[in-house]
Amino acid sequence: MTARLRNRVLVGMVAFAALWLLAASRVHVNASWSDGAWGYLAVPILGEPGLGDVVLFDPPTGVGADVPYLKTVRGLPGARVEVWADGAVTLDGLVLGIAKAEARDGRPLEAIAPGAVPPGHVYVHGDHPDSHDSRYAEIGFVPRERIRARAVALPDVAWLGLEGPLVRPENPAP
Repeated sequence: MTARLRNRVLVGMVAFAALWLLAASRVHVNASWSDGAWGYLAVPILGEPGLGDVVLFDPPTGVGADVPYLKTVRGLPGARVEVWADGAVTLDGLVLGIAKAEARDGRPLEAIAPGAVPPGHVYVHGDHPDSHDSRYAEIGFVPRERIRARAVALPDVAWLGLEGPLVRPENPAP
């Protein structure tokens, strides 16, 4: 192998390693058992998030979360949120879920106040019934500046043990 070829191979390997590190630094391991993927690739959002986008966002500081939340954008500015007496939460008349009175760990939860999603905010919602999302006042409408990225689910890699959620509930439902 000539010196020139060796240098090209070395440069190629360094470039590959740099790209791999860049991609790996954008991977977020799923810290929730309520979702089916083991991890997500964080992709920058160009423009505003759209309906159906799965996003990573920083929850309010008062929540005490150590990791960003991962939820689906279900409401854009102007969408109308209602909370019914039975706890049903609707967005523009479509039932999204139930706002529970307490979390799985027993702490009280307060439903979001009815109203329209304000400009510069989105309503985020998880598919799991115990999802901690915009249906609760402590999360509320998420301001655009707290959204870190769009999240793309990573495929299972069974031979590495990366399949499904990597954490399990602390208090599994009976």
